[in-house]
Amino acid sequence: MSGAGQRAVLPAAGYRLPQRLFVDEGQCRVRFFPERGGEAVDIDLSGLPVARELRDWMALGVLGVTGPSGTRRTTTSALDTVNILKRFSRYLAGLSNPPMSVAQLRAVHLDGYMLTGATTLHRDISALRTILRFAPDAPAEFAARLAQARVAKADAPTRSYTEAEFRRITAQARSELRAAATRIRASRRLLADWRAGAVSAEDDVEQWMLGSLLDHVDRHADLPRYEYGTPRHGAAVRKAGGIGGVMTRLHLTHHEIGAAAVLLLCLTGQNYSTLAAATTAHHRPDAHAGGTATAQLDLVKPRRGSRKAAMTVALQDVPASPHEARDDLNTPFGVYALLLELAAGSRKVLNTDSLFAFYNVKNGPHGRGFRHGLPKQVLQLWGWATDLLCDAPDADGRPVPLHIDSRRLRMTWLEINQRPVAHTETTLANEYLARNRGNLAEYQKVVADVLDQQVARARSAPPIPVLSARDIEQAGTDPEAVAARHGLDKDTLQQLVAGRLDTVLAGCTDPLGSPYTPAGKPCGASFLLCLSCPCARATPTHLPVQVLTLDALKARQQEMTPLRWAERLAEPTARLTDLLGHYSPTAITDARAAATPADQALVDRFLSRGLDLT
Repeated sequence: MSGAGQRAVLPAAGYRLPQRLFVDEGQCRVRFFPERGGEAVDIDLSGLPVARELRDWMALGVLGVTGPSGTRRTTTSALDTVNILKRFSRYLAGLSNPPMSVAQLRAVHLDGYMLTGATTLHRDISALRTILRFAPDAPAEFAARLAQARVAKADAPTRSYTEAEFRRITAQARSELRAAATRIRASRRLLADWRAGAVSAEDDVEQWMLGSLLDHVDRHADLPRYEYGTPRHGAAVRKAGGIGGVMTRLHLTHHEIGAAAVLLLCLTGQNYSTLAAATTAHHRPDAHAGGTATAQLDLVKPRRGSRKAAMTVALQDVPASPHEARDDLNTPFGVYALLLELAAGSRKVLNTDSLFAFYNVKNGPHGRGFRHGLPKQVLQLWGWATDLLCDAPDADGRPVPLHIDSRRLRMTWLEINQRPVAHTETTLANEYLARNRGNLAEYQKVVADVLDQQVARARSAPPIPVLSARDIEQAGTDPEAVAARHGLDKDTLQQLVAGRLDTVLAGCTDPLGSPYTPAGKPCGASFLLCLSCPCARATPTHLPVQVLTLDALKARQQEMTPLRWAERLAEPTARLTDLLGHYSPTAITDARAAATPADQALVDRFLSRGLDLT
């Protein structure tokens, strides 16, 4: 049952899984069922130029990668497996001694293929690894080489846009979507007035005729036509902008869908394919009650694997940047809500829940008619039509058109916001930002400035007091002297030495006198702030946990973006480093060796915020 107590939908009694693999002497096909519904598609592998045993073996890989546990969940990605396997098969077939069976595959076959220098190799090798892991009984040598094979991209690295270019792209997309909203809303108001009888044919024949055309379009998804197909009221249709002009008074265009996709990419940082599969299905946690408007969507990123592909994303009605003014198209929620509204008519015609639906005019791709989803190359076509220019001219000083690319939009968003989207912070730091050299020098300067600020802040106050081993020994015979030396009373000193005041990195001598909470209330601050708190005192018994914590903070430099690490962890790292300066290198080495599994578990829980009160 689901969490709400409803029974899950189960197949009817007697249900059998449909056949997906069709292999015999004359055919080799894999039937693919798109995850989001639609007609089944046959992936034809009959033309692979390899021996039948190898062909059928590769088909088993395709069967798995396009099945429920696979990563190829759209028709486009499923059909692409044919091209990937065909390129590898052609290489094998061209060898002087091509393999005739699965058992004959060797690592050298992959090495030779990677030496061909094909421009698609960096994608093909990764795709082969994904596909063939579902093929059974691969030779150990071949499988091991395939698991390790990597090919660098032959083309120039993808770079982020400059901030000025990114702002121009966002502003252009926002402007066009606003104009579309103005047009469609005005037409809907005219249609409502016409149906209510508020538009008179005698007073304004042009508006009345336009209202009549819009009424027919709204009811029948087409203009009124003669039996032979020509639109009626030709003069009125021409005056309203032609067939496309009338239809798009109530529906978004191909170009405007491109603007909407660009704007969502610029505001969310999501993958293009993830947004392309978005639907109107959502949940409103705010319940329309007047709080922060939020829509929760179930999105899919197949590349994350079958267990992580599905994800719930919250689109909130808060500005994507604190420097932007609030309005309906400065937030992901605002764009989503506007698409729900403006594309509703097209979705009704198509009987689809796709977020993107529009009317394609005659001179657009694939001819006139209603479409849903994001068409191929919609971003590039949108960019060509907008006449946006790059910041830098070419070598001859001429302006360069700004090419719109979803990867560059996503990379720019990640660089500006320094937050992972549908991936981990490690992937953000080591994959996305490390590959981006568009403005590396500027980014490095920002990180260096933040590091300097955080270290200076840490050094602005001395480290918390540390009781030495001699202090601990003297506390047993002369506690008054030790207590006075460290600004404590005798009872507090004895509790500190006994470990009854321990937090994580130190002992707290006054939990009700914290500078981070109102006087008289228990301290609820993060234990990292103990490193700068006047109530904290450290003893040698804290050293193992302190050493492990410093090691973990430094290790997180490899798991987080440099800027995020500098902002969040540079100051406590500097404070902890200064604190450990009270001890000799030998004492620190011994403490690290003496740390117990319980100490490590405490540090892990502490740094994962498992000990935070809020």
